[in-house]
Amino acid sequence: MPILDTGLLFNRELRRTASLRITVMNRGRQQASAGIQVYTIASEEAGGHEPPPLYGEQQGGGYGKLVMRRLAIVELQPVGYASGTFTVQHDVREWPVFGVSITAGGLAAGEVFASMAELDERGEMIAQHNLQVMTALMDEMMHAYVANHTGHTVTVIQTATNTRVATIPFPAGSSPRQLDFTPNGREVFVTCQGDKTVKIINAMTHAIVGEITFPQGAVPLAVAISRNSGKAYVTTMMEDYIVVVDTETRAFVKLIPLPPGSDPIALAVTPDGQHAYCCLINKGCIAVLDTATHALKSMIKLPPGAKPSAIAFTPDGAIAYVTDVRFERVYAIQTESGAIAATIMLDEGNDPQKLVITPDGALAYVAIRGGDEIVVINLSRNEILTRIELPAGSNASDIAITADGLKVYVTILTFGYVAVIDVASQLPIAILPTGSFPSGVAISPILLD
Repeated sequence: MPILDTGLLFNRELRRTASLRITVMNRGRQQASAGIQVYTIASEEAGGHEPPPLYGEQQGGGYGKLVMRRLAIVELQPVGYASGTFTVQHDVREWPVFGVSITAGGLAAGEVFASMAELDERGEMIAQHNLQVMTALMDEMMHAYVANHTGHTVTVIQTATNTRVATIPFPAGSSPRQLDFTPNGREVFVTCQGDKTVKIINAMTHAIVGEITFPQGAVPLAVAISRNSGKAYVTTMMEDYIVVVDTETRAFVKLIPLPPGSDPIALAVTPDGQHAYCCLINKGCIAVLDTATHALKSMIKLPPGAKPSAIAFTPDGAIAYVTDVRFERVYAIQTESGAIAATIMLDEGNDPQKLVITPDGALAYVAIRGGDEIVVINLSRNEILTRIELPAGSNASDIAITADGLKVYVTILTFGYVAVIDVASQLPIAILPTGSFPSGVAISPILLD
């Protein structure tokens, strides 16, 4: 993942820079993404003029602290599309020094260009800077976290080398199940069904740093964190809720009741962060939550008898793909209307579990528990492209993809390992032992801070 950076720039006293206009552009033929942030140095003697950090801070060797502010995480369409360029402006008139850092991801990450213009009080340009590619080895910081449900551990794998770098012990009986990263990649939220908690892991130290206890009778299962607001959405079984959690304060924001007996088994947040979609497996429908009001907006009904088990969105958020374990299908649902636009039929006995969509929106990978394989779907045609065979009796469960779209990680329940699939060749390239009953996997997003 390339990092583009201006380095620290001094603000002038004469014709002072009042704001920065930052532009990122995708010049490639594939989709890319960009995490944009600005930073400054807050001295130890500063009297509160510097902005507070939004996602942590880094000490600066006694001279001050580096303060980072995340402005946006955006999807950039290929060259030729209007949405292939994004511009944002930020006020820096009170900052004595400033800089801009952009982390690029996706298949066209190497084709992302960025510039920054310094503007005065009247909005006139003072200087223009093209951001330079830094030599930082971002790939070394990218990890896959695997929840080992009956082993009561989380395994950390470096995705660049496919090596295990840590095993995080959880309390006996905690039973970690599913997990997701905060938008800046600093923390991992892990649902634990055994002790009815969500535990929080520091992704830099690989240590548990916090815990959220859920109400009596509410067993946390699925978790999805909005990369726009940083809110975490957790489903609970027994007592059927969607629980909204503030990831900064680690406090409950709201408990949203669902129809009794609905068993909310999976959920995902739309790319724009405006809605969360929740699979109610025992009600045969998808609950749509408005993330601004935290109120249920609508219910998308599936064919009678359907049992939705997982959901994933195309990068533009236009289509939601939903697996159905009852009829062994994958539905393509238009998010604007809630209508089923296409149905992809799977083989009898396939038992489709989780699915993931590549960053360019071209392919979906579906973990097939009953057929011991990964089904790859061509999303432009909504038809099966190929099948990737797994060992007999694997019980594939969860699935995740690296931010650059190059590798897919699949948890294999029966044998206690993760299979790594190369997207270019559609072949397994590694088998990585984890722990007993690996039930969930999540991979670092674009790292900020």
